[in-house]
Amino acid sequence: MPSAVFDLRTDLVSRADQLATVNCQLIVRSELLELPCLDLIARIRAEADENPALEVECDLPWEEPASIRVPYGAPRPVSDLQSDLGARTPGELGLRDELHRRVGWVAEGRRREIAAWLIECIDERGYLTTSTFEAALELGEAHTEVDAALRALQRVAPPGVAARNLRECLLLQLDELPEVPAYIREVVEHCDRALEHGGWPALCEGLGLTPAQSREALRVIRSQLTPYPGEQFRTRWHHLAPANPHATRPDVALSVHGAEIEVALTTSVALNVRVAEAYRRLDERMRQSSLRADGDAAREARAQVRSARQLIWSLQERERSLSRISRTIVEQQRAFILGGPLDHRPLTHKRISELTGLHESTVSRATTGKLVQMPSGDCVPFTIFFDDALPAKTVLRGILAGEPAAAPLTDEQLQAAMREEGYPVARRTVNKYRRILGIPSSTERLRIYQAA
Repeated sequence: MPSAVFDLRTDLVSRADQLATVNCQLIVRSELLELPCLDLIARIRAEADENPALEVECDLPWEEPASIRVPYGAPRPVSDLQSDLGARTPGELGLRDELHRRVGWVAEGRRREIAAWLIECIDERGYLTTSTFEAALELGEAHTEVDAALRALQRVAPPGVAARNLRECLLLQLDELPEVPAYIREVVEHCDRALEHGGWPALCEGLGLTPAQSREALRVIRSQLTPYPGEQFRTRWHHLAPANPHATRPDVALSVHGAEIEVALTTSVALNVRVAEAYRRLDERMRQSSLRADGDAAREARAQVRSARQLIWSLQERERSLSRISRTIVEQQRAFILGGPLDHRPLTHKRISELTGLHESTVSRATTGKLVQMPSGDCVPFTIFFDDALPAKTVLRGILAGEPAAAPLTDEQLQAAMREEGYPVARRTVNKYRRILGIPSSTERLRIYQAA
C-alpha cells in the first residue's frame, strides 16, 4: 500500500486583509474638540513651546486663567485686582466688578486701595464678610481710615451693598428713599429684635405703632427693601451656570444683526497658528529638490514641520466641526435664543448629528463643558440647548418667585400650579426640578422668609 505523503508548501500566498489602523491626526482632532477655549489655547501654546516650527499669536484681551479666579468672600491683594473691566465679557461682569468701576468716583490714593480690598470681601448677597477692625489689622491701617473707606464705598454702591448686617443693609436702603416716615425707620432700626421678642406684632406694639402704621411699615419693607441687594447683579441664567471650573470663557459668541443670528468662534478670532517661515522655506526647498534629509538636524526640522502642519490641520477641523454644530443648533433653537427659556424646543445630539452629518459622539464632545455667549451677553452652557425640561423649570422658578412668604408652597401645591400653567408633571419631578435649581423645601423657605 502506498504510503501517504504530506507535502509542506512554503510558497507565498497573498491575501487582502483589512487591518485596523489608528490615525493620529484624528485622535488629536478629537482631543482638541473636547477642550474649552482657555484649555485649547494652553494646549496650543504648550505645543509651540516644544516645537519651534509652530508659531502662535493669541489676541484674547479678556483671558484670565481659571487658577487665579477668586470666589466671593476671599480678598485678593490690591496689586492683583482686575483693572481693565472694560475688556471682560458681559456675561462675566458681576457685583464686585461694578463696585471696582464705581469706587474711583468717591475715593483715590490709599483710600481707594482700601476700598478695593473691602470690595473683595463682599459676598454674592452684597454683605461685607469682614469687620473694619479685622481689615485694619490685615492692611496695617488705622481703623478710622478703613471706616472712612467703607463709608465712601457704601455711598457709591447700590443701596444696601457693603453692609455688615441686615439692619445696616435696610437702613442704607431707607436713606435713598424720599420722605420716609420716622416710625418706619424706627421699625428697621429695631428689626433685629423682632425674632427675639415675639415677632412682628410684638415689635410694632413695643414701638407704639397703630395698626395702620404697622401695615404701612410692612408694605414699605416688603415692596421697596431687599435683604439681599447683591442678587440683582446675577444674570437670568445664573442657576444654569456649569460646574466645570475650566468653562470660564465662551467658546461661541452669538450676536443679532437684523433678522440674523451671527455665530463666531472665539478661538478663530483670537488664535493665529502657522508654520514658522524659516522652517517652511527649508521644507519647501528640500521637497522641490527631491533631496533626502541628510543629518539629524535636517530630519528633525522636517519632522517638526510635519508635526506643526498636522496640529494646524487638526485645529482647523475642530473649528469646522464646532462651527457647523453651533450654526445648526442656532437654526433649531432660534426662537429660544431670541425669546427666552419658554420658547425652548426639544433637541437631541442625534438630531444635530443627522442635520450636520457628523457622528453623534462628535456632537457630544463638541458641546460638553463649553460655554455660549448669548446675544444678551449672558454666558450659558452648551447643554442648555438640549435641556428639554428648561421651560418647565423656568415656570417653576416663576411660581416660586411669587409664592406667599407666610405660607410657602409645598411640592404638591407646586405640582397643581404647574398643571394649571400647562405642565402636568409628577410631584417627584417637581421635587427633582426644585433640587436642580437649588431651591430648598417649603419648610426651609419659611425659615428663610421669617429670618428676612
